[in-house]
Amino acid sequence: MDRRTFISVSAFAAAAPLVGGPAMAQRAPIPTQPKKPTRAERLGEAMLANRMALDFDGTHFSGTGYDWLLRRGSEADAFLLGEEHGIAENPKLAAQLFAALTQHRYRHIAVEISPPMAAVVNRALASRNSDELPKLLTTPESRIAFFGLREEADWLRSARSSLPGRSPFLWGMDYEVGADRYLIRQLQQRPKPPAAARALSVLAAASSASWAKYEETHNPQYIFSFAGDPKLVQAVRAAWPNADANSAVILETLEQTLAINALWVAKQGYDSNLLRSKLMRANLYRYWTAKPPRDRLFMKMGASHLVRGLSMTDVFDLGTAVPELVGERGGESFHLLVLPGPGTQTANLDPTKFIYVPGNRDQYGEGMDLFDKSVIPGKFTIFDTAPLRRLASSNAGDVPLPLWRVIHGFDAVLIMTGSHPSSNLYDPRASST
Repeated sequence: MDRRTFISVSAFAAAAPLVGGPAMAQRAPIPTQPKKPTRAERLGEAMLANRMALDFDGTHFSGTGYDWLLRRGSEADAFLLGEEHGIAENPKLAAQLFAALTQHRYRHIAVEISPPMAAVVNRALASRNSDELPKLLTTPESRIAFFGLREEADWLRSARSSLPGRSPFLWGMDYEVGADRYLIRQLQQRPKPPAAARALSVLAAASSASWAKYEETHNPQYIFSFAGDPKLVQAVRAAWPNADANSAVILETLEQTLAINALWVAKQGYDSNLLRSKLMRANLYRYWTAKPPRDRLFMKMGASHLVRGLSMTDVFDLGTAVPELVGERGGESFHLLVLPGPGTQTANLDPTKFIYVPGNRDQYGEGMDLFDKSVIPGKFTIFDTAPLRRLASSNAGDVPLPLWRVIHGFDAVLIMTGSHPSSNLYDPRASST
């Protein structure tokens, strides 16, 4: 018997009447007690008591909520903005926050693209040619997930302009979905052993054939990152054991991308997510160990990647790794969840055309509607989650798991009431009309 059980049982026995004792006098009926509020009702009340308005005039953010975010970011060593993708106003907030936080030594941004393509984007952002970045992001061979959205491209430009100097600042955390042809062409331009060149030719041919089939059918199963065989990349790596550092990163990215998505196509979702989380943590560590110790990090990625603790895909992701890294140096991280407003839409990728179209928002699971119900009418609303945690105990069986995970995994939740879906940087449908 554990200690808590022993104390509870002992207390009950001490309070119970002795057997054979005198009968108690008949008591008057006990008045009916008022119905206790449910835990959901108590959480809703706590949300109302711990909310702040984030004012937005279409261009600039201000108000109590913005000042609070800025203060929390200035106190942290890493600001993790976990989002539902495709909200037009969110990258505008990220741009303004990052610009303000640069005075507190925020020098790097981590996003959901691959390391080699992050290096390419860094160069495009540093270029004096203003057309270089949009050309890169809209050319079919170099399309990068999420940055085909106009507001996302704009926030990268803003972040670049807010930093002194032209040193690379963008960190790529993920695999590569759409730019394999671009990366393979980079590999073809570098010196390599003849055997590696032959193996690379086989890989390039497979990629080209798969994309040609996609263009013919517009069937997403022919996108090479989902259709390719990782053994094709393994053959190149085996024939090129002393590849230069940049080529080695490209090969690692291509191989891991194909392996992760092969598991997904085989309906092994958990294994795919686990392998992807391992790749993302490895990418993070590579950048982290190379940065100056005092530099701070701003991250903007999908919420599941940046939640503290077990993620929405049941793996430990960057949201758990970053607090450990900053904690080793005595620092802390701040985690913000950004969601669209109730009744709004987000921009979702149509993989048959590689454009983004308005679609229904992701509710993020049972119980999350409590935040929607508690927003300040007509306002972007920030909720401080720290005061909610005692009510959202893991011992309380009536707190839905998705709500529990968010309250404990993020330090704040922002509901962008009246938000809009992001727009395409380039829409091929517009050029055909």
